[in-house]
Amino acid sequence: MAKSRKHRSTTKKSSERDRAQSATKRPSVVRNGVAVSPGVAIGKAYCIRDIFVGTEPRPLADADVLGELDRYEAARTKAAEDIQLLYKKVFDQLGEQQASIFLAHEAILHDPALTAKVRAWIVDSKLPAQAALLRLLNEYTELFAFTSDEFLKERLADIRDVIIRISGHLAEKPLEQAATEEDAEPCILIAGELIPSHVFSLGDRAVAGIVTAAGGRTSHAAILARSRGIPAVSGVEGVVPLVANGDVVVVDGREGHVIINPDYETLTAYRKLRREFADLKEALAENRDQPAVSADGESVQLLANISGLADAKTSARMGATGVGLFRTEYLFLTHHDVPDEDEQFAAYRDIIAASPRRTITIRTLDVGGDKQIAYIGGTREANPFMGWRSVRLSFEHPQFFLTQIRAILRASADDGGPKKHVRLMFPMVT
Repeated sequence: MAKSRKHRSTTKKSSERDRAQSATKRPSVVRNGVAVSPGVAIGKAYCIRDIFVGTEPRPLADADVLGELDRYEAARTKAAEDIQLLYKKVFDQLGEQQASIFLAHEAILHDPALTAKVRAWIVDSKLPAQAALLRLLNEYTELFAFTSDEFLKERLADIRDVIIRISGHLAEKPLEQAATEEDAEPCILIAGELIPSHVFSLGDRAVAGIVTAAGGRTSHAAILARSRGIPAVSGVEGVVPLVANGDVVVVDGREGHVIINPDYETLTAYRKLRREFADLKEALAENRDQPAVSADGESVQLLANISGLADAKTSARMGATGVGLFRTEYLFLTHHDVPDEDEQFAAYRDIIAASPRRTITIRTLDVGGDKQIAYIGGTREANPFMGWRSVRLSFEHPQFFLTQIRAILRASADDGGPKKHVRLMFPMVT
């Protein structure tokens, strides 16, 4: 009997090894980046680029060309409406200078040369509109690849934003639906960069890990990952062309390693690390329901630093009695435009409601240095971390500042639950 059990165990391990090897016929590749959210994740790759252009687009039939041109024009019209609304919203809160970024986007959208190229590729090359947009983006990316001029780099970012906006209106199904029909397992999200529109479209999709080619600890990918407790690595140059949908990917958010199609031994080692990390988190949470009392009997508050509602809920589950610092800039960094008073009020109200019992400290917008918001703009400084940022920026845009303060005050007065102490913090006061 013992021999039989041993034989079955050996056979099981062999079959697991065979499956791992058959799943990794593509060569194993290791890349390093910036560790932005701790933990270990293993799963099948899901590439955002495929949502943008589709995989290996088939040429259009002659009968479909006119319809595809109509789809492209309809998407451009919707994109123009978006940009006009964004311009008005930012103009009302921040003024003409900051809203001018959307005038630049509108000019790009209506650029006759840009539109003529896309239409020509649809007609002459029979490319679907999204594939034509990708070709356009690649052309501009190659054109600007070797420039060190910051102004030209900013123009590429504007072109990219407009192209992605049109593509979003062309998409037949949103990102959160794209893989659920075929594979409900948590995926490893692979992207060149996560922009706000991608962050919103993820919804509640099961994402085990995130890998991006661009970005650092304050990128949208990092913000999303930390708020959801998802292991993530950013700044992995050249990762997107290396990965195909369905590839097995390991994300080591502790050390910043990404392994594509790992061999059996590597996969086994990282599965063990994943279990150990999960066990450590559980062990740390075992005393979460006990009162926070020092060795000499002094009661203390355990307050969490948070970036959003998910953080507030998680910290409450882990035993925190309130919020020591709510960094409101992440509300702005993950928003596709400037959030208005009602949007901010709803966010602050939900944070207050999710924070148990005691203190919630809300900090007004603290951007500048390593945290930049395109629609607010910025200045070139020798030391941006100590320059035009935080409360100085707020004073320069008083309507914008007052909108945030009103939203916070409304939220602090709105909570109908147990009495809580809501405090307001102003950053970088000198």
